[in-house]
Amino acid sequence: MKLQYLGTAAAEGIPALFCKCERCTEARKRGGKNIRTRSQAIIDGKLLIDFPADTYYHSLLYGIELADIRHVLVTHSHSDHLYPNDIYMRTPGFSSLGKTEEEKLHFYGGNGCMRKINSYMATVGFDHHEYLGVHVLTPYEEYKIDEYTVIPLDAVHDVTAAPLIYIIKGADGKTLLYGNDTGYFADKVWEYLENSDIRFDYVSLDCTDANIPDRRYIGHMNISENAQVRERLIAMGRADEKTVFCCNHFSHNGYDVLFEEFSDLAKKNGFIVSYDGMTVEF
Repeated sequence: MKLQYLGTAAAEGIPALFCKCERCTEARKRGGKNIRTRSQAIIDGKLLIDFPADTYYHSLLYGIELADIRHVLVTHSHSDHLYPNDIYMRTPGFSSLGKTEEEKLHFYGGNGCMRKINSYMATVGFDHHEYLGVHVLTPYEEYKIDEYTVIPLDAVHDVTAAPLIYIIKGADGKTLLYGNDTGYFADKVWEYLENSDIRFDYVSLDCTDANIPDRRYIGHMNISENAQVRERLIAMGRADEKTVFCCNHFSHNGYDVLFEEFSDLAKKNGFIVSYDGMTVEF
């Protein structure tokens, strides 16, 4: 399985749109891996995770032919993860694609996410169902999406945004846990994992707060909580010394969030650090 991070920031990006704080100023100065766009990833060049306003930019930057993409997992309905205005560009007049079943673009996520897509299309007066597939997922149920087995789990985030994290199993037998925009996992998630026989090859965790010692927002994590998740997964046998753990989804508000500084801290806790464009194979 190959995972590419297209964007690795929270809603405001790094540097943030309207910010001249010390971290944003330094990120602009250093450039490179310190520049982070809104969160998005792609698996094996075919399964998108999230659809932010930066999707078009990501497609140009990383050579992704969006017309060939058929499936998009949505973590939650916040606009930095789901931007329906650009989904409208899939419709006639904006797109050369037709309305055959093979050409449909399918979205999967919580009920609130799919409702947001349907609502936007209704607002612009377009009956999109012949061009888009809109699929509501139920946590802890197993779904077959293309060649992948996908299991959505509850996320600890804004409940109005229908948040989910995902277990994704590839045809090659590799298994990914994609867990950003969530706080420390809910008891129900831990219970599900405890009763499963899943072993993760790769775990990507929300680290919005970076090195802030006390969590500022409900619905995100810092490096300390990431380390606690890692330790618990290993203790219950869902991960081991071969599992790769990665910190992802950063805010300019996080302490020590610049790539070089945070990488040293993450390494001490058993993590690598994502950056825009990073590709990992496992």
